[in-house]
Amino acid sequence: MNPALICLHEDALRITHPIFKFAPTGTKAIYVWDDEYLRRANYSLKRLVFLYETLCDLPVDVVRGATRTVVMAMTPAMLYVPATNNPSLLSLFAGISPATPLTFVDDDIFAVMEKTSEARRFFQYWSKVERSAFLHNGGALA
Repeated sequence: MNPALICLHEDALRITHPIFKFAPTGTKAIYVWDDEYLRRANYSLKRLVFLYETLCDLPVDVVRGATRTVVMAMTPAMLYVPATNNPSLLSLFAGISPATPLTFVDDDIFAVMEKTSEARRFFQYWSKVERSAFLHNGGALA
């Protein structure tokens, strides 16, 4: 069994993500370039180039293949994954979790909404959170 592994996805491609502090020091980070997943996500060529260029700037190994197959072949003792609301990613990682202990690591708070409401458009959401969005920890009280 190999040590812990960080498996990044496109919702958390930045060096400041808390997963790098949460996982044990020296934990290897990978991004699985899963052609089938990217095809189903229907990403444009521009989006794929953006993902690739972003990955080139991170301390992460890019491994091509099916996500489940790649992770299972590495047999990590613990798998750390950035938390996401993306149903496709959740489904992808749900297929891994029965065989490998999996921990989702929450991101820092971006903004605090005073009321819980459904924003149907980005502008509706942004008008409610813009005052707190760029404050430390989204303006949340620790």
